[in-house]
Amino acid sequence: MKRYSLALLGLILFSSGLCVFGEAVISKYEDVNWFCTGTISLVFINAGLGLMIKNKWGTF
Repeated sequence: MKRYSLALLGLILFSSGLCVFGEAVISKYEDVNWFCTGTISLVFINAGLGLMIKNKWGTF
């Protein structure tokens, strides 16, 4: 059960990171400070991918 929970958390982090990345792109084109938002999105995407790979999301 722990493996499934961590894989699901990884999926949620990954998708959240993609959403935050979209916000960073919009902020960049509106000439607003986008660096912190982009960094947070990078952290979320990498953490989500790491959790999904570590817990073998595709082998259910």
